[in-house]
Amino acid sequence: SMIERLQLGAGRAVEVMESSRRQAHSGVEEVAQAGKKLELITQAVTAINDMNVQIASAAEEQSAVAEEINRNITTVSDVAQQTSTAAEQSAATSEELARLANELQSLVGKFRT
Repeated sequence: SMIERLQLGAGRAVEVMESSRRQAHSGVEEVAQAGKKLELITQAVTAINDMNVQIASAAEEQSAVAEEINRNITTVSDVAQQTSTAAEQSAATSEELARLANELQSLVGKFRT
């Protein structure tokens, strides 16, 4: 009968609407989860950016320290060279003084005799 067909059609329509409602609800939940995941990704990207800034800053500091160490090594090398030159001059002066002392001793010895 027509009423039965209408009731059957209405029942199917209700089933389709219920199925659509469930799918819509599921879609809303999936979108909400995707939003939460995107928020987590955004937080992770922000944290990575912060770490990159810290790494860049640390690299700049290390570069500055390396340059300072290089300058200090150059200074130490220069001082070592100056010390070596002064030691050579001191040795030469000592040899000259020893020669003069020997010469003086020889002259004094001749004077006594």
